[in-house]
Parts: sequence; C-alpha cells; structure tokens
Amino acid sequence: MCWHTMVFGRATHDRREARIHRVGVALMAAAAMAGFKRACAAHECADAIAVVEQEVACRPNDFQLYYVLGLCHGGGCRTHPLTHPEMAVAYLRQALRLAGPSDRPNRAAILDELGNILIRGTSEPRKSALRESLDCHSEAAQLYESIGKPAHAARLHFNVANSFCELSEITGADHWQEAVLHYQRSLESRTRLADPERYAATLENLGTAYRRLPVTDGSNIKNSIKCYRRAIRVYTAAAYPEKHASLHNNLGNAFLSLPGTDAGIVERNARRALRHFDSALRIQSACGGRDYGITQYNRAQAYLRLARSSPAGNLKSAAGCLRKARAAFQSCGEDRYTQLIRAQLERICPP
Repeated sequence: MCWHTMVFGRATHDRREARIHRVGVALMAAAAMAGFKRACAAHECADAIAVVEQEVACRPNDFQLYYVLGLCHGGGCRTHPLTHPEMAVAYLRQALRLAGPSDRPNRAAILDELGNILIRGTSEPRKSALRESLDCHSEAAQLYESIGKPAHAARLHFNVANSFCELSEITGADHWQEAVLHYQRSLESRTRLADPERYAATLENLGTAYRRLPVTDGSNIKNSIKCYRRAIRVYTAAAYPEKHASLHNNLGNAFLSLPGTDAGIVERNARRALRHFDSALRIQSACGGRDYGITQYNRAQAYLRLARSSPAGNLKSAAGCLRKARAAFQSCGEDRYTQLIRAQLERICPP
C-alpha cells in the first residue's frame, strides 16, 4: 500500500454571505430586510434567523425563505450557536419541494447548497449522505450548464468526483471511472489560463482517480503520471511548496504502481519513484509531521521493491525510512499507521 494525496474544496464563506444578502433583497419587505442585513453585518445570526422566521410565518410557501434559513442554519457565512446541519438540510429540502421545476437558477442554487451541507457532514450515515449529495450536485451541474454558468458546473463536477472517490473508499465499490469522468468534465472550464489553481487541483485528483482504476496494460497509470506532471507545472516549489511536495509523492506512487514483471523495468520504476520521494522530502523534512511520514513510508516501499533483486543495502534503507515514518506518525498521534509500520519492520528486521 502507498499513500496518495487528494485536494478537496468548497464554496467560500464570503460567497455564501453575498448569496444570502442577494436572495434576501429579492424576497423581504424593506423593513425586514433592513433588520436582516443589520443583524448579518453585526454577526448576530440568531437575530437574522428570527427575522426570516417571522417572514416564513407570513409566507409559508415561499421557497426562497426556506433557502435562506437553510444557508443560515448551515453556517453559510460563519459558525454560530444556531448552526445545525440537520435543520439546514430540512429547510433546503422544503425549499426544493416548493421551488418550481422550471425555475432552473433557483433550483440549481438549492441543490448546490444541499449537496454541500450533506458533504460537510450530518447525523445521517455517511454513505447515504454521499449518495444524496451526488444526486444533488449532478442535477445542479446540469442545470448550471443549461443556464450558461460553466464555472459553477465545473465546481460541482469536481465535488461529484470527490464524492465518488470517497464513496469508493468507504464502501469498497469501484466508482473510480465515474470520478474520472467528472474530473474531466470539470477541466472543460477549469483551464490553466482561466483558473490555474483549480485546474491543478483537479488534475491532481484526476491523476489519483486514474491510478485507482484497474491496472491492465498500465495505460491508466501513465495517464495518472501525465496528470500529475501537468499539475506540478502550476504547483511550483517556489509558489506552492506543500502542494509541489504532495505531487512528487503522488508521482512516486504512480511509478511504483506501473505493472511489470521484468526485473530491469521494476528496478527502473522504483528508482524513478525514489527520485520523486526525495524531491518531496527536500520540502517536507523542514516541518516533519504526517506528510513527511507518508513520504518516508512510500520511500520504504520503493527500497523494498529494489530489495527483491538486490537485498544488500536496500533492506537497511527501507528499515531506516520506516523508522522515520514511525517517529513522524507517533509525533502526530497516528496510532493506526504506527502499528502498521511496526508490523512491517518486524517482517523485514526480525529480532
């Protein structure tokens, strides 16, 4: 097993606060809106929610009021004492029931936020929450595309792909191909010229999804390597040192994943992997921690691969990497990984 990294991103709080005010202006009477905006500006979220609840009592069939309550209880702008994901989900589901199917912009916005809250976490079982968020974000992406908002659609295709990856991890089911397709859809708008950071983040995750596809002739792994190399041109060591290091770690993993039975090819790919792990460690060794431990663990796997044909020195190097990884995981309380490494050390260095 080699550890890889992925990138996850959501809408910003500032964007959500602007959305609350924009919706509020359209739906509230002037006096109520003044009180709502004043409470929001003062971060008095309970008072702002109370204003909207009073409006709901007068207009119980207005879906936009339920939408605003969903945003507020979901912590749309900030976390506050009335933040309650379950209430937010209930309000947004009610907004969805009341919104007309022909109102594509508002339906897309409701589905967008409902999917976000389900992803962030509720008391619902994680698997069912992920499946509902997939449905919400998939439909919202289609709606955004139909009304000419490709950047919004690209963000949701990215979220859908992330959810398919997580669903694959927690259920053991193979949803990696679906993830690949949605990352590719996201890249239709997330270009290097228009949005370089999100372009690179999407490529990094696409590379990892390719690497998790079934290995046959190695073409998926080669696609993975291409994605990581494209991403690392944006995530340079000078501008994005941590992301640059994580991409080198992923590239090392990809080279270790290349299929092959010829000893010469296996050794060559292991040495390529080592070069990338070493590049990552030149950045990570300054701060240690979990990422440093992950890279040292992966580096050990490359040395173990070399030890199959040439054990002299390589087993010792692997053990050294594992000890450094164990120390890093112990320092940050990662007991599960510490135990895994201890077991591997006992296999290669018996008492």
